[in-house]
Amino acid sequence: MHSLYFKLAGLLLAAVAVSGLFFVVINYAGEQIITKVFSDSSHIEKLSEAYIQDLQDYIDETKAASNDSEKLTEWVRKRKIVSIQVYKDEILTYDSNYPDAAVEDAEAEGAYYDWEYYYTAEFADGTADVFLYGFFSYPLYSYAMTAEILLAVILLVAIVILGIRKPVRYIGRLKAECEILGSGDLDYQVTVQGKDELSLLARGLDNMRMALRESNEKEAELTAANRRMITEMSHDLRTPLTSLLIYTEILGKKAAKDPRQAMEYVRKIEKKARQIKRLSDNIFEYALITEETKAELGEPQTLRELFYDPLSEMTAYLGERGYTVELRPDTGSGSERRQIRVNEEYINRIMDNIVSNIEKYADKSMPVRIETIYTEEYGGLAFRNGISCSTEDRRKTEGNTNIGLHNVEKMMKNMDGYFRVKQTENIFEITLIFPWVKEK
Repeated sequence: MHSLYFKLAGLLLAAVAVSGLFFVVINYAGEQIITKVFSDSSHIEKLSEAYIQDLQDYIDETKAASNDSEKLTEWVRKRKIVSIQVYKDEILTYDSNYPDAAVEDAEAEGAYYDWEYYYTAEFADGTADVFLYGFFSYPLYSYAMTAEILLAVILLVAIVILGIRKPVRYIGRLKAECEILGSGDLDYQVTVQGKDELSLLARGLDNMRMALRESNEKEAELTAANRRMITEMSHDLRTPLTSLLIYTEILGKKAAKDPRQAMEYVRKIEKKARQIKRLSDNIFEYALITEETKAELGEPQTLRELFYDPLSEMTAYLGERGYTVELRPDTGSGSERRQIRVNEEYINRIMDNIVSNIEKYADKSMPVRIETIYTEEYGGLAFRNGISCSTEDRRKTEGNTNIGLHNVEKMMKNMDGYFRVKQTENIFEITLIFPWVKEK
């Protein structure tokens, strides 16, 4: 990961280095230009003559004498970049470099050099020679230095701004995406780019988005499943309840004159009551089985020992209802002696659900085949039946919650088993698989 701290430090160092090099280059170029301009003697002469004229105007205005130190110093102080020396009769009467120094008597000779250029000025006490030296390039050097520093600082700031522009834009994008997520659009994927703290933040936001979306989807699925289960189960309960009320109304009005007919109504009432009880048990079982708890398994037994009674009852019951049951054992290599562990209460419920499913949707013209399965790793049972052509119509009119198959799947899972459903156009098959108990 490339930390933002190191990125920012590298950016600042690069900006300082570039702006420093830029300052050195433009400073050298500025000095060269100023030096070239002021190396022209005619230019310096024009500036000097302008200052001499200004000095003459000042002398005329103030009536200054050639040795009037106070007035001459005032003029030099205001002009700042010049110094003058005044010679009267080749005697130094004023030096702006030493304005407070005492002037020698008129007979003393000053440092008057014939090769230097002197300007003539008319003072109050007569004509005198003025030597003027101007620091004309000094203001330009100052201005140039200020401008060069300012340009270097501007370049430094520009480099830093350009360098952090991408992270700042990314932060702005994340802000906008957070607002999108906050509006409820959890399908919008957060942009993850780079390998720094911002990318970690974006990845965390996206993970939170996916977790929240998954949570909402699960909650919606549970809500829909509960609503569907309640609606469909209430519909399934309403039908036997209506029949039960009809039978009780008949008995209450003594409409059944034959005692045998009355007993038949009682038997039907009992049947409907048991059906209602089974449906209510299904609701309770569904709530319990959805809890991910392991079932308490019994002692190891063979498939034959466990399923002999349930299969016998199932065969007899379906035979009474007009179904043909074919039991096809598959034995070999002594595998039928291997054992499994199950919860017997779960097994009874599973068999009830399978019988109920066959009774509702199986085609009576085709046999119900029950096969035992033996492999090296597991054993089980397979139930195969034909599908009635009226199955879809019955599902539409009676309602199909599939709660039985959901219960079977949950109960098999809680017993560490496996449940498989296979359906074609005409065949429906349920397979129950149990792992063998490991031999000591």
